[in-house]
Amino acid sequence: MQPRTVAILPVTLAIAVFLSAGPLAAQTSPTPTCTPQLFTIPKASRHEVPNEVYAPSVTTAVYLVNFVLLYMANPDLAAYMPAYRAPIPQPVVDCLEQNPMGCPWADYRRYFDEQVFDNRECFWPDVCQENARWARLAPRKARRPEQINEPLGRRRADQLAHLLGMDAGMILTDLEYHCVIGIPPRDHDREIIFRCMYNLTNSNGNAAIPLSSYGLNVTEQGYVRSICAPCSPCLEFNALFGGPLEQFSQSADAWRSFYGWWPKRRYFSSSKMRIPAK
Repeated sequence: MQPRTVAILPVTLAIAVFLSAGPLAAQTSPTPTCTPQLFTIPKASRHEVPNEVYAPSVTTAVYLVNFVLLYMANPDLAAYMPAYRAPIPQPVVDCLEQNPMGCPWADYRRYFDEQVFDNRECFWPDVCQENARWARLAPRKARRPEQINEPLGRRRADQLAHLLGMDAGMILTDLEYHCVIGIPPRDHDREIIFRCMYNLTNSNGNAAIPLSSYGLNVTEQGYVRSICAPCSPCLEFNALFGGPLEQFSQSADAWRSFYGWWPKRRYFSSSKMRIPAK
């Protein structure tokens, strides 16, 4: 069984990474905008779908980049990233293909409760393949109900950071961290950063409706959507990463350490990511 990467979303990925992925089968809906649109009742799949569907945020490269940035900001926050990945239920996929801005959580919650587990191995499409050295560090497929939305925890987060070559000098101080995310009431840019971080860490114990293993979140309006959906905080974060965010942290030694460290860590082999292979 070969999983697909969800192209429910325009696949500009959460936090500073852009990855091109093949679309789901025949997507005919118009390019979504940030303006409210009428909800389209999706047509259910009438045949068995051969592929599992995963969100880009749980693929190896994207997950590890997001982890590095969150751990640098706050290791305790990074500890709430998902320890396992789970395929998105097919009825939810069908709905999000036609309604990328989100689907009513009240109508689709039951499909998550009915999640089926099997022992089939997963194989990422070529665009998401990474060297086995790094792939083994990404979330494994959930095999039991209790593993879904389980957070990494601080011990595993510290181990992962060590394996990725991070050190204490890269971690923001408490003052620097709060400079980046701000305190309520936050300005527009810091609110985007805060909400994106929350969406990336919506695991058990850190969210009212945990969906981290799926790479999804539920909005304040009650819609379930990808954390990289059109106009989502994590999509808007990309525009901040090279501008306002760097200005927020221009005085932080940890931030300069990160920028010095990043070019040396040529993790990812995918030319689509424009990061040179090691």
